[in-house]
Amino acid sequence: MILSPFMNCKYVFLFVTLISSHSHAQTIIIDNNTKTPLVDVNIYNNLSGVTSNDNGQCFLDNVFEENDTITFSLIGYETLQIIKSDIPSIVQMTSQTIPLDIIDVISSSKGSKRRYRKLERDVRKVYPYAKVFSKHMIKYDSIMDTLQNYSSIRRYYKKRKIFSSIEDELLLKYDYSVRKLTKSQGRILIRLIDREANRTSYAIIKDFRNVFIAGFWQITARIFGHNLKSNFDPSKGEDRMIEYIINQIEKV
Repeated sequence: MILSPFMNCKYVFLFVTLISSHSHAQTIIIDNNTKTPLVDVNIYNNLSGVTSNDNGQCFLDNVFEENDTITFSLIGYETLQIIKSDIPSIVQMTSQTIPLDIIDVISSSKGSKRRYRKLERDVRKVYPYAKVFSKHMIKYDSIMDTLQNYSSIRRYYKKRKIFSSIEDELLLKYDYSVRKLTKSQGRILIRLIDREANRTSYAIIKDFRNVFIAGFWQITARIFGHNLKSNFDPSKGEDRMIEYIINQIEKV
């Protein structure tokens, strides 16, 4: 089949259009100093995410909305947060030093790096909830300080009223999204509540309700693999990694 010059031009134009739109959708992530492509960069928001391929490429158009804030994260590099509509075709990330003990954990195998990336996504997912809860605890403590001269019975009912108002507000805003948390995200949230509020989830329930209700929820939590008495210890284990991730979040 022989195409007319007009048809040839038409197909050339269509080809160029497809190529240009494809390249626009593609983002390449490179090292700011060496200009080499960065592989396995975590690119995500609260709902979804992708990773860069062996050429440092990623495709964002079918994953994120134009007004989404996108996080770019890679071990050993400063974390970036950019609104999708502002993301350039080439994203440059700057390297940074990380603690040697964390390097030992995450550099031993591909599986270790994969587990670290999952931990980072989970922490970034639940950390805002822990921060919000902490703010409510501060508000609660300041109110309770004004009730020191109340009788114990009056203080009890006043405390229950305050708790109910906080509970209703949290459920109204976050009930659906919190219910969608995974088992590992729920476990991390319990520890982060202790980090932010300086008291365990068990102690909070015990203070707001009573020891029997706190004991009931502790038993229920243990059935599902959680521990409401879990303390956050940033000096060792997974909590050390979580603390490092949070420090990176706070720097952005």
